[in-house]
Amino acid sequence: MLDPQKVREDFPSIAGEYIFMNNADSTGIPIPVLEKIIAYYNEVKSRPGLENTSSHRALEIYEEARGRIFKHFGVGEESIIFTSSILQSLLLILQSMDFKKNEVFLVSSNAQGGFLNLLKEYVETMRGRLEVLDLEEEGFEERLKGALAGKSVKAALLTHVSGATGTMLQIDKIIPVLKEKGVLTILDATYSAQRIRLNPPMIGVDYAFFKSGNMFSIEGLSILYVSEERRSRVEKTQAFFAVKQAEKENCIGVVALAAALEYLNRLGLEEILSHEKSLAEEIVNTAAGEGITFYQAALKELRTGILSLILEQVPSSLLQTILEDQFHILAESGSFDSPLILSKTGGREVLRLSPTVFNTVEEARIVGERIAEVREAYVGKTVEKQASKEA
Repeated sequence: MLDPQKVREDFPSIAGEYIFMNNADSTGIPIPVLEKIIAYYNEVKSRPGLENTSSHRALEIYEEARGRIFKHFGVGEESIIFTSSILQSLLLILQSMDFKKNEVFLVSSNAQGGFLNLLKEYVETMRGRLEVLDLEEEGFEERLKGALAGKSVKAALLTHVSGATGTMLQIDKIIPVLKEKGVLTILDATYSAQRIRLNPPMIGVDYAFFKSGNMFSIEGLSILYVSEERRSRVEKTQAFFAVKQAEKENCIGVVALAAALEYLNRLGLEEILSHEKSLAEEIVNTAAGEGITFYQAALKELRTGILSLILEQVPSSLLQTILEDQFHILAESGSFDSPLILSKTGGREVLRLSPTVFNTVEEARIVGERIAEVREAYVGKTVEKQASKEA
């Protein structure tokens, strides 16, 4: 079982009186990963590809790190491309497609707004059509089949885990339906790769991408999986040659990611997900009451440790400030580039909580209690104002 108190020793930057509930976008870098990065810089004074002893050693370390990454995801060397960002990964995917006029590009409604805008521009340029589909709620199978019926659907982008609600899509049910219809499948694993064991070939997707900064590693590296069937098409894109030439320039990013995956495996991905879910559930159960709305999956088995909420009488930015200034709880407020969450809230921003491996159940309970305290204080003020008006 995961021991958050023991894990906490690996994150000296979180020591002190603050409770960190803002770990969704950047998980921090634990000491074992930092030690691998420092060891690399101490041992290697060059980069792979040059004709000197140090460069040869750099290449050995680089290739060893690549091998550990391939093994973790159950893929061969030819299936992974290291890019500088998830945007670059997505652009490579789009360039490899032969998208035609009147074809349809499906996107799950939990996709980030930036991706939706990019895809919309791409599809409109090709004179096709973009359709956003809600695949989180019950009855998604029928909606999916309806979206595929009588249309020429070319591709589908699925966001595996929502960055706002933490909801997991049931890709084991979605992808077979898409593949049966010959639809190219793209998996955005940005919020799932660090808490769910991914094996893209077994999942059956054509493409998958995620970034290192969400995985206890350093920023600046995106991992793009390409199936064997699609590899040759990616290699023919305009951007592929430049991306491949630049791969070794980010040798340290690859080394850091391999160390981070080793760290994740040592903790246990199943244990990480289970622990984060228990923390989120503790917060919800403790804070629940009149005037608060939580946004997460209806089914418990589809929840992760990411959740969002709103208090009726309190702007989320103010709630974030109160939690930080009065209670030393660090959370995040905003829309998190999520059209889905804005549609659920009527345009209101939310407070996002994302506990992780170094947070304890006691901390989660404290967070829930403090949110409940704020909720009760503002609900009380509202009742007093209403009584005063009636008098």
